[in-house]
Amino acid sequence: MFREAKCLRFAGVLILLAVSALPTLAAPEEPGVTPTLNPVVADGRIVAGERVGGVRLAMPLDQIIALLGRNYKVEEFAAEKIILYEWRAQGFWVSLDAGTRAIRVISVFGPNFAFRTDRGVTLLDPWDKAEAAHGKGYRRWEFRQEKTILIRYPAGLQFGVVNDPGQRLIHGRIFQIGVFPPGELPPARQP
Repeated sequence: MFREAKCLRFAGVLILLAVSALPTLAAPEEPGVTPTLNPVVADGRIVAGERVGGVRLAMPLDQIIALLGRNYKVEEFAAEKIILYEWRAQGFWVSLDAGTRAIRVISVFGPNFAFRTDRGVTLLDPWDKAEAAHGKGYRRWEFRQEKTILIRYPAGLQFGVVNDPGQRLIHGRIFQIGVFPPGELPPARQP
């Protein structure tokens, strides 16, 4: 969870900025203009154990890079055996197992409102809404220093939740949603 937790905290700040920008995002669309389909967003659905929009767990990394673009940052965390690709401008993370190079997690973060789970949960929704929609069959890890909670469902769905009562606007809200291959996936680092 190492860098992922630091990134989750950064994403919380991004969410706060996004909330302040919501009025500008609500501008009406120009009538008669058909939006062009973004292949990254596709239908915008986050499907447990499968995909985030058009980015699929089954894709090889080079195909994901072709889809998301070459403007990414890569960090390797030797102790946790993780390689993290980050497309900050698009709000995407792809986490790889450093040994096998297999994709561990694909997730969206920050002010990326184009995505929702197949049960209607989006970034910035309160955790209670996600739990009501997806149930209580999850594992939970609290990272106190990073002020985040990681929640993973064995079907391959995870949520990052802000755990900072001092930040009333975002406390208890989802700042990251990701997918991973179905099964138990413990965090890269224990809290």
